[in-house]
Amino acid sequence: MDVREKTYYRKIHEPIDSVVDDDGMFTFGTYRKAIPNINMLEAKGPFNFPATRSFKKFRLKEWEAFQAGNERIFIFGAIYNAKVAGIALLHIYDRQIKKLYRYEKITSSFNLPTIASGLVDTCTEYEAKKFKMSIHNNLERNEIKVAADIDPMEDLPNVKLVIKCHHTPEPIVICQPFGENRGLYSHKNFMPMEGYMVLGKETLLFDIDNSYMIIDDHKGYYPYNMKYDWTTGWGKDTNGHIFGFNLTDNQIINKEVYNENCLWMDSSMYPLPPIKFYTYKQGEEEKWHIKDDYGMVDLYFYPEIKTEIKVNLLILSIDYEAPMGRIEGQFKSIDTKVDISNCFGMGEKKRFRI
Repeated sequence: MDVREKTYYRKIHEPIDSVVDDDGMFTFGTYRKAIPNINMLEAKGPFNFPATRSFKKFRLKEWEAFQAGNERIFIFGAIYNAKVAGIALLHIYDRQIKKLYRYEKITSSFNLPTIASGLVDTCTEYEAKKFKMSIHNNLERNEIKVAADIDPMEDLPNVKLVIKCHHTPEPIVICQPFGENRGLYSHKNFMPMEGYMVLGKETLLFDIDNSYMIIDDHKGYYPYNMKYDWTTGWGKDTNGHIFGFNLTDNQIINKEVYNENCLWMDSSMYPLPPIKFYTYKQGEEEKWHIKDDYGMVDLYFYPEIKTEIKVNLLILSIDYEAPMGRIEGQFKSIDTKVDISNCFGMGEKKRFRI
């Protein structure tokens, strides 16, 4: 039987209390509820050699990121700690005038950002003299709040962002293997959002009825040569239903069982199969084709604007692309078909040696 005639199934596990159990083993699986204790440093032997707790802490890549906005504004924010350096960034794309406002702060190892441990009453933050950004996580109240206050930078105006999302839909929470006991944790959710943004002299309001946010709490013992392709976005299908999605092709092993691909619709999360990214050039236009082997995911992503970071310093190398743009195509399952009529999102092609 051709694989496209099969139905994809991924088990959703019962909730757990800790990413790593009492024996030091990762509890690999896919979950629909937050994991309270993100105790990655308790893992036993995540590498192929004995490692101290301090070395495990040094090798653990950590970040918290979000995408937010409405029909006019798309925002990508992230606070990232790679231990040898950190990055705090806020990218604001005004779709109406097709203009990108790109605020970034690369930090040294002496002033690294603070990354939250889980999403229960925690805070991810970076603060410098003219650049402040924080993500307050309080899932006990089903709230996540984002704040940013950045002074003018070169030709960029000042920006002040205050938004709150309501963590009431089902998240996708994963613990997945790079190796026998070498793990990745992530908590993602697509949620209604409200708040405001001051950008220079203009104030923009985000109404809860038409504004959305996706959160990504993320920690992993990534390989030294780290790579993945990823895209996310939200919009309306041809029947007017709101949906969001997350699609990743990374270095996880056994992707039929372990992946973080999902569709959100009507406050529910639906797992999706492993996917692949194919990039094409048509003259000056770039196009991504994202699809699976089951006929459940078939998307085209058309970048409108792209940010890039390219660094090569022997032991440190960064090849990073983050385009934003229009997405079209469809999702399918046994009882659901989502034909995309209006969708905007972003992608990443990340190749790090760090």
